[in-house]
Amino acid sequence: MEKLTKKQKYIFIGLGILLFIIGFICGIVTEVSIKNNQENKSDYDSISNTMSNEELANLKAKIEQDEADYGDNYQKFTYSSYVYKKEPDRIYFKSSKVDGFYVFEKDDENYDHLLEVSEDRMHYSVIEDYNLYCFTPDSIDTMMTSGDNYIIFDYDNEGLDETDTDFNKDLIFRFSENTRLYRLVTYLSYYKDLITRENLNKDEFANNTNISGFKYMMYDEYSD
Repeated sequence: MEKLTKKQKYIFIGLGILLFIIGFICGIVTEVSIKNNQENKSDYDSISNTMSNEELANLKAKIEQDEADYGDNYQKFTYSSYVYKKEPDRIYFKSSKVDGFYVFEKDDENYDHLLEVSEDRMHYSVIEDYNLYCFTPDSIDTMMTSGDNYIIFDYDNEGLDETDTDFNKDLIFRFSENTRLYRLVTYLSYYKDLITRENLNKDEFANNTNISGFKYMMYDEYSD
């Protein structure tokens, strides 16, 4: 076998270095691509995918302690009888942690308890927030980007005009993570499927998303 000339050796060494550089660059590009895909996917991760078993167990223990400490002294939400006429047909939860919604229908086994805990939190939030900012009727697009948590009381108003006495405004309630309500609804949502914005099948919850929470809750904007 003939020995390689110096020129051939340099060519092989150069090719080896070039292949190493190409492989190194491809590795970086692949890693960045995987990371970006993971970050994009995380927007649609459900609560169950963003919470470890240990975190879930700790959350359950905290909720059980909440329930034991609080007892049955739940407050009813009666601040605005014009708007809140009856219990909702379903309750939606939008967590700041995920890019989607969870729904609790009336036949859900946890619906009644979630409703009473939601009303209780609404009752105290009104006392703390007399301007009713917490009831600002945000648009769905705003909910998706605000970084806030929402409970939505959703009603079936098919065939009803806004001026009909049987028409019910959807209530959009913004609330803090540092609440019994947040802990409870987060735990309950762990076992539910996430509904993405595309699959929500609602254009908006509130018919008017350009007014204050106070006006939305206290006045009939359709009477003008």
